[in-house]
Amino acid sequence: MPVSKTGYGGSIPSTPAIKKWSGIIFLSTKYRGAIKYMAEKLKNIPRHVAFIMDGNRRWAMNHMLEAWKGHESGALTVKEIIKEAVRLKIPYFSFWGSSLDNIAKRSKEEVSCLFKIFKNNFIDLAKDKDIHQNKIKVSVFGRWRELFPRDVKEAIERAIEATKGYNEHFLNVFLAYSGIDEMEEAVKKISLAARKNPKIKITAETIKKYLFTKKLPSVDYLVRTGGNPHLSGGFMMWETADAQLFFTDKHWPDFTKEDFRAAIEEYGRRQRKFGA
Repeated sequence: MPVSKTGYGGSIPSTPAIKKWSGIIFLSTKYRGAIKYMAEKLKNIPRHVAFIMDGNRRWAMNHMLEAWKGHESGALTVKEIIKEAVRLKIPYFSFWGSSLDNIAKRSKEEVSCLFKIFKNNFIDLAKDKDIHQNKIKVSVFGRWRELFPRDVKEAIERAIEATKGYNEHFLNVFLAYSGIDEMEEAVKKISLAARKNPKIKITAETIKKYLFTKKLPSVDYLVRTGGNPHLSGGFMMWETADAQLFFTDKHWPDFTKEDFRAAIEEYGRRQRKFGA
């Protein structure tokens, strides 16, 4: 009994029962009540979850589709996970949509398709009723203002402007982003500030102040799909210093809200000592 992905949060199975298949819970018409109950039972919900969304192109290849179809399907997964994060009362959720290398090194055809997907999805975000109802603030980090076409940038800016007054949930999207680039830029800015003020002290707070992500809290939980258990491009290297890590073999388009909930349950079972 599959759960299809349609629109912002996916469709709801028609059967009135909650059934289990291979350990995965498929939710019925009592979906909202069941989710509320499960959210209340979950312990130790992370404040900030970040996603390295790996596997879009391999998913497309496995389905004998063009690469852009994988990115398109991956965008539907993002919408599904956002809605689930809101249900689970997670305040901050961050998605790495593209790296600097993705934009610079991939074929013009694939990058053009990515731009189209970004544009369409940010247009949708700006007017999405769930985004406004749940007061989700949209922020975008990276070199997109320097590297993206005007029409894509305008779509992103509209989503940022339409949600700038919200403060209940925070959707952070990283586009044309590299954590190494972010840190290099911070060091340059600190060096310039030190020339103007030789008494400046280099502390953790100083470094944080000059990052792109200076207003974001530390990441509690970093989720990577795609079956390659490693970090990439220094993604949020400062914010993930103490993050718990979760890896799955599933490609991003196949990562469901049930998988996400299972990952959050796993987080709740872990004990964090922070060096103690």
